[in-house]
Formats: sequence, C-alpha cells, structure tokens
Amino acid sequence: MSEFADKVVIVTGAARGIGRAAAVEFAAAGATVAGADRNVEALNEVGELSLRLGGDVGDTDDAHQIIDDTLAAFGRLDVLVNNAGVWVLKPTADLTPEEWDDQLSTNLRSFFLLIRRAHPALVEAGGNVVNVASMAAMRFTTPHVAYASAKAGVIAMTRDLAAEYAPDVRVNAVAPGPIDTMGLTASMTPAEKADFGRRYLLGRMGEPEDVAHAIVFLASSQAAYITGATLPVTGGTELGIPSLL
Repeated sequence: MSEFADKVVIVTGAARGIGRAAAVEFAAAGATVAGADRNVEALNEVGELSLRLGGDVGDTDDAHQIIDDTLAAFGRLDVLVNNAGVWVLKPTADLTPEEWDDQLSTNLRSFFLLIRRAHPALVEAGGNVVNVASMAAMRFTTPHVAYASAKAGVIAMTRDLAAEYAPDVRVNAVAPGPIDTMGLTASMTPAEKADFGRRYLLGRMGEPEDVAHAIVFLASSQAAYITGATLPVTGGTELGIPSLL
C-alpha cells in the first residue's frame, strides 16, 4: 500500500467508527488524511489526521469548504471517502419530516455535494471515490426507512456517477452489515455482543476495521478495474441466519 505515500485522502465522519478506522488505515499506508466531522472535539482525538475539518456535510457551504480547505492545504485530492452518516430507529408513523430531511441531508445529499465539488481535483489526480452505503439498502433490517432510503440512493448514485465519470474517476461503495459501531450495541456487554454475533454466518459482528480494509482496497490500485460496484461487508448476513441449535 506504499502507493498512498504521496496521496491525499478525505474521510468524512472520521471521528469514530468506520470513518476513524478508515482514516487510521489510510494514514498507516502513508496517506495524508483530512478528516471531517460534526464532532470536532472527538475529531481532535484522532492523532493520525493531518487536517481536521468541522461542519455539517449536508450544508452546501460547509461541504464545499471541506474540499476547498483540503486543496488549499495540500494542493491535491486523490481519494474521497463519503462515510458521514446518522440514523433514526423508529417506525415510519413516528418519523417526523424534520428527521426525514436530516437523514437524507447527511446520508445522501452530502455525498452529492462533496463529490461534485471534488470532481475536478479527482480528475486531475486520477483519483477515486468510495461511498459508504449499507446492507439496509438491499433488504429490510430494522425500522429506519429514511436511513435505508438514503443508503439505497447512495448505491444508485455510485452506479450512475461511475458511468458518468469514467474513465477519469472511479466511484465505488461498500455496504456494511452489522458492525459494532451502532447505537443498538452501545449498551451491550461484551458477552451480549458475542451472543448477538453468533446468529450471523461468520459467528461475530463486524468491526470498523473490517469495513476500513474494504474501503482502502477499493481506493487502491489493486481495484483499478473496479468501478460502479457496491461491495457487501456483511459477514454473509444477507445470506441468511443459521440455526443456533
């Protein structure tokens, strides 16, 4: 992965979870990493970042500033990782229009804003985009229709932009399954998490690093002939849940 030594990478949602794991892995591979997150205090704890950028990625001005500040600092952009995301877990009848709008803004609109602003720099660098979608875009998982709808949009955006931007910029996505970063697992003990994970084909929940490995692979030259793809990183969850007996 020494190819990242002279490359600049932006990771949104870099303060925690998948975003933090991706930022750390890119930095370990030699990349200069700019991290963006609403939570600037948590972002300051990610020591591997060369640039820390606050703001709301769903806001046009903030999204554009993330790209512009990175280019001003480093003069190039090779990889954009759209990872920032929020979710609301509740039945649709209880979902407010304001919550719907926030879900679509952060989980889909921000990807559009950042990619469009970054496109000229990515063309110049021969760079690529990796979007973080979700298994929720492909099958029902739990009641979060706004989140699932936005992530389905991410997969469609990935496909269409890969066609529109070819051959200059590759655009791919990962679709994580059950990863131990979610609000549902925050109150679980290690024993409860282990028991929860045994219901999946590989016998455990995913870790943020599992997704980060896939993101870095798709951004690398090893994936040079892959574009428009959405790679499930699910531990086989979508294939079915085996009996625990």
